[in-house]
Formats: sequence, C-alpha cells, structure tokens
Amino acid sequence: MKLEKKQRFSIRKYAIGAASVLIGFAFGTHVVSADSVTPTPENPSAAQTAQGQSQTAETSVESKIEETVEAKSTEEKNTSATLAPTVEKTESPVIAEKADETPVAEKTTPVSKEQSEPVKIDEEKKNEVVTPAVATPSTERVAQVNEKLAKRKMISIDAGRKYFSPDQLKEIIDKAKHYGYTDLHLLVGNDGMRFMLDDMTIKANGKTYASDDVKRALENGTDAYYKDPNGNHLTESQMTDLINYAKNKGIGLIPTVNSPGHMDAILHAMKELGIQKPNFNYFGKESARTVDLDNKEAVEFTKALIDKYAAYFAGKSDIFNIGLDEYANDATDAKGWSVLQAYKWYPEDGFPDKGYDKFIAYANDLARIVKSHGLKPMAFNDGIYYNSDTSFGTFDKDIIVSMWTGGWGGYDVASSKLLVEKGHQILNTNDAWYYVLGRNADGQGWYNLDQGLNGIKNTPITSVPKSDGATIPFIGGMVAAWADTPSARYSPSRLFKLMRSFANANAEYFAADYESAEQALKEVPTDLKRYTAESVAAVKEAEKAIRSLDSNLSRAQQDTIDQAIAKLQEAVSNLTFTPEAQKEEDAKREVEKLAKNKVISIDAGRKYFTLDQLKRIVDKASELGYSDVHLLLGNDGLRFLLDDMTITANGKTYASDDVKKAIIEGTKAYYDDPNGTTLSQAEITELIEYAKSKGLGLIPAINSPGHMDAMLVAMEKLGIKNPQANFDKVSKTTMDLENEEAMNFVKALIGKYMDFFAGKTKIFNYGTDEYANDATNAQGWYYLKWYGLYGKFAEYSNTLAAMAKERGLQPMAFNDGFYYEDKDDVEFDKDVLISYWSKGWWGYNLASPQYLASKGYKFLNTNGDWYYILGQKPEDGGGFLKKAIENTEKTPFNQLASTKYPEVDLPTVGSMLAIWADRPSAEYKEEEIFELMTAFADHNKDYFRANYNALREELAQIPANLEGYSKESLDALNAAKEALNYNLNRSKQAELDALVAKLKAARLSLKPAATHSGSLDENESSATIETKPELITRAEKIPFEVIKKENPNLPAGQEKIITPGVEGERTHYISVLTENGKQTETVLDSQVTKEPVTQVVEIGAPITHKGDESGLAPAAEAKPRLDIQEEEIPFTTVTRENPLLLKGKTKVVTKGANGRRSHYYSVSTSADGKEVKTLVDSLVTQEAVTQVIEVGTLVTHVGDEHGLAPAAETKPRLDIQEEEIPFTTVTRENPQLPKGKSQVAISGVNGRRTAFYSVSTTADGKEVKTLVDSQVTKEPVTQVVEIGAPITHKGDEHGLAPVTEAKPRLDIQEEEIPFTTVTRENPQLPLGQTQVVLAGVNGRRTIFYSVSTTADGKEERTLVNSAVSQEAVTQVVEVGTAVEKTEQTAPTTAKADEKQLPATGSQDSAGLVAAGLMATLAAYGLTKRKED
Repeated sequence: MKLEKKQRFSIRKYAIGAASVLIGFAFGTHVVSADSVTPTPENPSAAQTAQGQSQTAETSVESKIEETVEAKSTEEKNTSATLAPTVEKTESPVIAEKADETPVAEKTTPVSKEQSEPVKIDEEKKNEVVTPAVATPSTERVAQVNEKLAKRKMISIDAGRKYFSPDQLKEIIDKAKHYGYTDLHLLVGNDGMRFMLDDMTIKANGKTYASDDVKRALENGTDAYYKDPNGNHLTESQMTDLINYAKNKGIGLIPTVNSPGHMDAILHAMKELGIQKPNFNYFGKESARTVDLDNKEAVEFTKALIDKYAAYFAGKSDIFNIGLDEYANDATDAKGWSVLQAYKWYPEDGFPDKGYDKFIAYANDLARIVKSHGLKPMAFNDGIYYNSDTSFGTFDKDIIVSMWTGGWGGYDVASSKLLVEKGHQILNTNDAWYYVLGRNADGQGWYNLDQGLNGIKNTPITSVPKSDGATIPFIGGMVAAWADTPSARYSPSRLFKLMRSFANANAEYFAADYESAEQALKEVPTDLKRYTAESVAAVKEAEKAIRSLDSNLSRAQQDTIDQAIAKLQEAVSNLTFTPEAQKEEDAKREVEKLAKNKVISIDAGRKYFTLDQLKRIVDKASELGYSDVHLLLGNDGLRFLLDDMTITANGKTYASDDVKKAIIEGTKAYYDDPNGTTLSQAEITELIEYAKSKGLGLIPAINSPGHMDAMLVAMEKLGIKNPQANFDKVSKTTMDLENEEAMNFVKALIGKYMDFFAGKTKIFNYGTDEYANDATNAQGWYYLKWYGLYGKFAEYSNTLAAMAKERGLQPMAFNDGFYYEDKDDVEFDKDVLISYWSKGWWGYNLASPQYLASKGYKFLNTNGDWYYILGQKPEDGGGFLKKAIENTEKTPFNQLASTKYPEVDLPTVGSMLAIWADRPSAEYKEEEIFELMTAFADHNKDYFRANYNALREELAQIPANLEGYSKESLDALNAAKEALNYNLNRSKQAELDALVAKLKAARLSLKPAATHSGSLDENESSATIETKPELITRAEKIPFEVIKKENPNLPAGQEKIITPGVEGERTHYISVLTENGKQTETVLDSQVTKEPVTQVVEIGAPITHKGDESGLAPAAEAKPRLDIQEEEIPFTTVTRENPLLLKGKTKVVTKGANGRRSHYYSVSTSADGKEVKTLVDSLVTQEAVTQVIEVGTLVTHVGDEHGLAPAAETKPRLDIQEEEIPFTTVTRENPQLPKGKSQVAISGVNGRRTAFYSVSTTADGKEVKTLVDSQVTKEPVTQVVEIGAPITHKGDEHGLAPVTEAKPRLDIQEEEIPFTTVTRENPQLPLGQTQVVLAGVNGRRTIFYSVSTTADGKEERTLVNSAVSQEAVTQVVEVGTAVEKTEQTAPTTAKADEKQLPATGSQDSAGLVAAGLMATLAAYGLTKRKED
C-alpha cells in the first residue's frame, strides 16, 4: 500500500515539473496518470456523484478520506431528517420601479451544476414546514403568507470583478424594489477591489501603511486584474449615497470583501506595499487570487483591511459577507480544500501544515472582526466543513452560510443539513439560478442565461442544495449575476429578466408592487377644484380603495393592487374640467404645441444651395411658422468650409489650404454641381443671423461615419490610407471604424465644425445613419454586429455626443444605429436627441421608438412619410411630392414611424419635414418645396405660429422717439402693444391680423402734443412742434367682367342676365403731409375693399338641325373647340413710410413683377356661323409680385412759423366688422352630359372678410366710417357647374354644311392602367405554394387629345395632356420556399481582412430574395428615403 501511495504521489510530485496533474481527493473513481488531466465537468450529470455512496477502498488519499466521510454519514443516519426552521424576519419593503440599464456580474465557480436533481413542484411542497390544521384557516394562511414575505430576497452583483457605476447600481435597486426584493448583495472585493474609503490607512505588522499608498496599490492591483474602461472603483461618498438611496427604497445593501480567495487585487497591492510572497503556492504553482495562510504578514494585513471596511459598513448594513470560497482553485484545479486537509493523512508530503485548521481560525477571526462592529458575518458554503469533516475544528456558528453549491465530482462540500445541525443559518444561493455576464444563451458556456432561467423555473426558492432529503430552514434566497469575464458587456435587460423570473417563480415570497400604487396616487391632480364634483367623487372613491389595500400582499396577489390602480387611473382620466378650467387648459395646450420644434430640413450636402435660395427658404419658413431650418452641410458631399480648416490629428497638422482643396475635390468627385461647390464661413454666419432675425434657429448636420463620400476622398488625398469600410465590397460612403487614423481625423474635423457652431446654434446633428448600405445591401448594422464592430460604432457615436455637449450643443443623430434590433448589446449616450425617421424595412431592423423611449430618449419626429426627394417620381418608389403632400394630412404631427398616434404617444420635442437630394442633379423647384412646407403647416396649424412678419414690420415703423406726441395717442399705441399676443397659432391668423391692424391704426393716429398756449412773449422763441401726416382714404372703382354661356332652353338669340354685374372697389390709404401750405400724398397701402361681381349672361342656344326634310344628315357635326388665352396681371405698387429715411427720398424694397392668368374658353359656332365663346375656367398661373416702395418721412421741424401747435384732433376709434363673401359660380361644358342636363362638380362655399373701420365724428356730431383695412380670413370656394354640350346645326336647307374654318376640338378619353405583380419568397410557406398578400387593382388614366381635320378629311390627334386619375395597386404574391430559418443569416462574402460569414443557401436563392425584396419595396413605396 505504501508502494501504491508512493506511485500516486510520485506522479503528483512529478506534476510540479513536466505534468500538470492534480490529485482527485474525495470519491475519486480512477487513478490519474501522468499524462492525464482531471476533467472539468461541463456536463453536471457526468460530474456529479451520489454523496455518501461507498467506494472500493484503496490505500490512497481518496480511500482514507472516503472512510472518514462514510463513518460520518453513518452517524447522520441516526439523526432526524427534519430540522426545525429558523426564520429571520425582516421588513417586507414597499416596492418601486425604475427602468434602465445596469451592469451584471458573475461568480467564478466550478463548471458544474449542483449535485442534486432539479426539485420539482411536488418537492417544493414536501420541503415546506407542515403546520397542523387549525379552526381558522384564514388566519393560518395569513401567517404563512407573512412568514414567506419575511424571507430575505437578494440580488447579487459582482461589482468586484467589473466596474458598475452608481447610476447602474441605482437602476438595479429600482428594479429590485419593483420586483419585491429586500436586499442588494454587492461584491466590492472579488478578484478586483472596487471600493475605496477616503482614509485607507492600514495598521498591521507593527507598521502603518499610508492611505495614499494603499489606495494607489489597490488601484494598480485592480487594473492588473482587469482595467475596466468604465472606471476603477466606487468612492466612499458614492457608496454612502448608494446605501441611502437603497434605504429610501426599502432595500438593504450587503457588502462582500472576499478572502482568502479571490484576492487578486489585494495580493498585488500587498506586494507593491512590500509584503513578500503573499500568494499561496502549490508545489511551485502560484495562485493569483489566494493568500498564503502561513504568511502572517499578509494575513494580518488582510484582517486589518477587512476591519477597515467593516467599520465603515457598521450601522449602514446588517450583514457583511467575508467570502471564504474557492481556496486556490486556480492553482489546484479546484482541489484547494482537499489540499488544505491533506496534511492530516500525509504529513510528510509537503502539504500545508495544519492548513485547514488555519483556514478555520482565519474564518473565525474575520467573523469576530465583523461581529465587533455589530454586523452579522456571512460566507459562501464550499469551504465550511469541507468533505463533511468536523474533526479539524469548529466554525463560528454565527456565520450565515450562503449555500450556493452541492459540489461535484471531486469537490465534496458539506450538506446543508449538516450546516444547519452545526447551528448555521442558511441563505439559499442555489447556483441553479446563476447567470454569468456575457453568456446569454445555451451553448455559450456554463451558467448561461437560458440555463439560469430554466433553473429558476425548475428549482424553487425552497430547494436548498445538498439537503440530503431534509427540509432545510432558510432565511431567504439569493439570485446571482457574476462577471467571470469582466470585459463582457453588461446587459440590463437580461439581468432584469433574471430578476423578474425569480420573483415571478416564487411570487408568494416576494412583496407585491406597492410603489406603482403610490405612484398612481401621486399622479392624481392636486387641485381638484378645477374639475366637476361628479368626476372628483369617482377619484376620491378610487383613492380610498387603494389606501385601504392590505399592506402584506405578495406578488402572487398583485392583481388586487393592479385592479385598484386601474380604477384610479380610469377615474383620473375621466376627470372633467369646469368650463373656466377648460379654457385655461386649452390655452396651456396651445402654448405647449407652439413650443414644439417645427423644422424644415434641406439636404445642402449632396446638392449646392446658394445663400439667396436658403434665405428664401428661411423667409418662407418664417412666414409659415416654422421654428428651425435643419441644414445638412455634410451629407455625401461636404459643402461648407471654414476660413481656417487646419486639422490637427494623428500627431500631425494638416494645412488649411490642403484640407480645403481635398474636401473640394472630394465633393466634386461625389457630384460636381454647376451652381457651386461650397458655402463660405461668412455666408453661413450671415445665414444664421438672417434666420435669427426671422425668429428661426439653424440646426447644422455633418454626417458620419456614413454618407462621407467627400471626406473619404479628402482623407486619401491627405495621405490617410484605406479610410473606407470594406465588406462585400469597398464602401464609397462609409468610414472603416477600425482605421484609427481616419477616425481621429474625422473627430478632429467634426470638432472643428462644432467649435464654429457653438454659441450660434443650439443643436448639432452628427448623423450616424445608414452604415455602409452601399457595401452590404443595406445590412451594415448587422455586419457590424457580426464582425464585433458594433461596440466601436457606439464608442464613436458616444464620443461625438460628448464633444457636442462639451461645447454646449445638444447632440442629435438619426435613429438607425441606436440599439439595432431592439437589443442593448452596447450602451449609447442617453442625452442624444433622436431624429426618428424610420423603423426600417425587411432586413433593416431598426429599434422601435417604444424601445428607445424606454431607454429615456426624446425624439425629433422626422417621419419618412413626409419625405420628398428632389426629382422623385411615383415610379421611382417613395418620396415623391404628391405622396409627401398627401401624408402631411394623413400622418399626424406627433406620429412616429411604425406607430399610431395618439394610441402611442411618445416624448417628442417636435417634428421635421425633410427635403432630400439623393439625385443631386435633379432640378430644384422652389415652388414645390414651398407647396410641401405650406401643406405641412396648414395641416398642423395648432403647432405652427401665425405669420408675425407683418407685426415685425409694423413694430419697426413705430418711431423710435415718441416724445412730442399727445398722451391720448400714446396711450392708444401702448394699449395696442399690450394687447398683442405672441402665442397665436396658424389657425388664429385673423386674430393676429386684427391686432396688427389695431397697432397700425394707433401708430397712424399718433398726434402731436400741444406745447404752447397763448401769445408769444417778445423774447420767447417759437415752440418746436412736429407736423404729423394725416391719413385719408380714396376709393377706386373696379369694373366687373361679363361671362356669357349658352342656355338650350332659351330661344335662339335671346339673352338673359342671370347674375347682374357689380363694380368692385379698391381703397387706397394715403398719408397727406402739409408743410408750408403744400400737400404731399403718399400711398401707404391699397386693399380691394369690395370684390367686383362678374355678370353672367345666358344666351339662347341656336336651333339644332340633324337633317333636311328628306332626312338627310348634314355632312359633319362641328364639336366645340378649346381656346386658351393668356392675360397679363399688372402688379400693384404700395408705398409705406420709413421714419429712418430722409423726407423726399424713396427706396424700392420689393420690385414688382407682372403675373399671368390663363382663360379656358369653349368655342362653338352658331347657326349663322358666328363663334360663341364660353368661359370654362380661369387660373392664375403666376401671381403678380406687389412692388413695395418706402418713402422717407424723417423731418426735423414741427409747427408753423409762429410756433403754434395745431388744434387737437378728436381721435378716431377702430370698428371691426365681419362680413360674408358670397362664392361665385362658374359653368363649363361636359360633352359626356346629355344636352340640357347640369351637375355641380364643386360645391361653392362662402368666405369671410374682416373689415377694419376708422370711425370719426364730424362737427355736426355725425359719425363717419372710413375703411382702414380689410382681410380675407376665409377664402370663398368657387362653385363649378357642368352642363351638357349643345347640339349645333351645320347645314343649309339643302343639307350642305357651311364652308367654315375647321377648328381643333378637344377629345377626352379614359384608359385603364393594368396593375403589375411582384413576388417575394416566404420561408414559412411550403415549397411551391403561393398566396396573394395584396390583391392588385387596375388604375385609370385620363388622356386629353386635340383633334383637327386635314384637307383630305382625315382626323389628326395630338396628345395635349395625360393625368393618372387613379393609381394602380401592385399585386404582391408570396412564393413558398420552406427554407429552414437559421439562427443568424450572414452575408456570403468576406471582408478584406479574412473575416468570413457562413454561407446560408445558394446564390440563386439569395438573388431571388434580393430581387423580390426590391420589387416589394418599390410596390409599397418603402424604398429607403435617404439612400443615394
């Protein structure tokens, strides 16, 4: 037997040199050879062995230990299998919720699951303490519920290995309260040491280690373990704040500083502080994480450190976890406890002398230290009475055991039954519930999330590991998240899913969510006097129901609370304002709507826009009530250059001229615009100031890392190699996120632009949309994830956001790349304003607005429904003008893409209408842009400000110096000013116009004050009195027009006036200045105060004849022809005073331009050969531009030669009257209607006009009303009536047609537009099967021909116009492919650096899918709206 023992140990000792073989101590089933390695049990069933099963006795370490354990198990059989429960009651906290992201961590543990089989539901009941039946079962039930709620429910976070920020931990606390947990178990010392006190002075070993030295050493040790880019450690103030935050939420905080294992950072620190060889060494293999218990200096330092931390947590926490798990697992292949115990059997073989005894003493010392500070010690179970051996000594029974494992093959921990017998309380920390950060699904390693969720499902909170069949009393349960790989990303949503699942699976143990009820009570309006008594009574009743809820409900009874909350919320939603309060609320909502941003976006990166063009857009935006112009200056092209374009990056300086030249060449390479290349700094500065003067802000956009065509070319010209992303092919638009040189240059360039705009604008858009769409078939985000580059994109985005915030700018970006596929694989800056334009399309799965809102983002609604791409036609896909205009009415202002408003009402700061230049060569038509801008404003009048330009102009005309005017006239002016309302929306334009008119009347009524009365003294100088001009009006007649139309029911040649003509009237407002007896007249304004009424005359239709007495038909029937005549509309001239211009001087402010009007006549020929013209329609094809001339009024002398002030004039008052404008009726022939029939094509609607009169009183006391101004507040709608075309006579008594000139006639034809059919693959449909997803519908087209007759009698048809009157609907057919869906669809071509995605299917099928996809997108108008 000695020989056998020597053979085995010679092998072990040989392991010190060449082999790496460790001893399998307990329950080993095979002899380890020198060439073998003890397997790490990935399969728990393979790794687990039945505890207590006897083995064949070999004279070996294994057999010796086995005999001891067997003897012990025999003793246990005589012990009762049921233990009395010890329940530690704690307050069941009131629960709260907050959502957001927080880090998760994990525990480095053996690679196998707990030994016992998963406990089924029956076993849960079996393990419950059975209470005898009593007469009052309801009381018994309450007692059971309260006992369960009293258990501790903890979430454990490994904040020792991985850094968690205070905000992330607070988010976890919020979720813990929401789900009903009682405590946050926070490992601050676990491999890393990530919590530092203000004073870290340590006294040990007869010396004092200075605080700064200890801090620095621990920081270095933590960084040596893992240098977390997010932070090194929490500070004392942060921890204190965190504890208080948790306390306020009803959550306790339990700290952990682990030792003697998991001490990597502390061991590193001790060496830096001069403590020699603190690490445990196993036959030459040093443990990186475990202290040598024989090194007294290291042990004393560790105890002193634990004492320091325990002193801090005294009074703040009730439990302190000292760790005690996994001793030297890294150096002993998870056999550390066996190694410590081995000396007992093999004292001569070099094992640590009394190693396990020293461990017990060390554990008890730490327990004593913790208790000395009023804290309860807690430790993990694996090292306590290892191998169920109690012969080495006794652990302090006050140590609460966190029972996480039942062990596995070769790792033989004591049973929980034994630990209870030894007097320990048990916190059930079953590793069936474990989740290791980064292992998010089955197949990604042990303790993955799926495994944890299944463990929660199958293993209830009552199932304590290794119970040996006993019912184990426990103080609570703890679910744990570990950070074994600290670089793995923390996913809050996955952690919260784990927490939620554990709470739901054990709902009777978790307190119900009362915080949501508290929140519902807080949301009840405080001022209930504003609501009707009846609706308030319902709220009071619902409030009472919530306040009377049982305070000891569990999560299983959450419905009771939820129903009470729902009733309260319903009652609150039904609160009805009193009439007075409703008016206040309406006014408040009007202001809130006006406060929203209304933005017009112009793609001035792809296409060059002149400064004048942009100013005109600003003018129109101001007129319509927009708040901002969003100007893309960098978008494929880069069309804005600063004066100094010097860029410092990559350790070098790129000269300004070189950068400018390179950018210009890059922009021209993208598109060489014949109108210009770039805007200058002076031009953009002028534009910003001009917009500001019009009440508009400017939002600049420099897009990256996509849409960078010009910048990519520029970088290459500046010597930066291969800046382009390269996937299926090289991208022309997008930067390679792995090219640090390119990244640094672009960051410096964008920073340069941010510096310029800082202080001039409020928002800066840095783009981030459509990554490498050109090189990935619009799969750029998926490619980034596949190649592990998505984190680099997030880092780049966050860097730009931080740069903007540093400069005082609000960062903005398009939504595409943020949390792609609704997954939080990475973290994005929460302060970014999201310009949300699309949810994506098939294969382009962008985050939903709901998901982004849950992350705390706010939106600028940039709904793609409103997109217009210059030059886009319906056949090109979406983004054409007509569709965009229609959608301004169909898509509500607050409706984000993919949602329905108001069902989904998310936080928006406003909305943005966008004009794109995907085809930069397409013609820019200003009238189209203005039409779309107007439609958007008109359909959202409540959000758009009224046009305040007239008010601005009127305010500018008020004299700067108001001295010398009469008090009465100044009071009237001030009253008009005070009455102004600067928060009127577009639907209240008439109200604003009336206020402006009152202000104008008050200004024009300013009268000079009398400064002298009586005769002059001989030495007295004459008074200086300003002569103010007098306002007069002069009327001018407007002649009416006469329209004649045929009436077949009227005798031929007879006329009848249907509508008498009435002359109109135009009023001129004239300023008359009298000086020295001379009068100067200036026309201030001209208004049509009375519209002329067109005279409509009916003419008897000629007698028709279709044949002579012999029945012979005439040779031919002449149909009416269409005659179009153009008429010029002369422009009018308006003059206005300019008090800053010298008297007698004039200035043309707006140059007049004539307009044009087209008249459409139907021309027929009467029996006597005369032509009869009937006006069918009249359209203004070009509006006349009014010429505006300013006349100077600046004078320096007032009064007559004697200095006498003019007699005071009685101030006229203003009278405002409303009047109806009757609609006019226009008739037009319809050859499709029978003769004599008529139909109303467009119903007429009366308009409204507001008239402003100046009312003065004459000497005889009579009132004289003078029209000052007149505004049409609602335009009348002309009524259009169609009449059947008359049959005309074309022959003499012999049937011969008269010789007349053959005029062309108009022929209108309808034709059907057949619908097209597109197919797309459906992998859910059986192969070969088809289904119609969208039925096709034919469209209709109306074609207008001009038909003339040639000399030989043949008809010639000429196409005049063609219009689609009904769009065809494309038929969509799905074809089954029955292809099994793979877990991830990957591209089939490789990146240049050998990154290769797996092929999934043939290229033929891939091509078919792509073709079907594009056809489908075209059919639905879903083609991405912003791609090249």
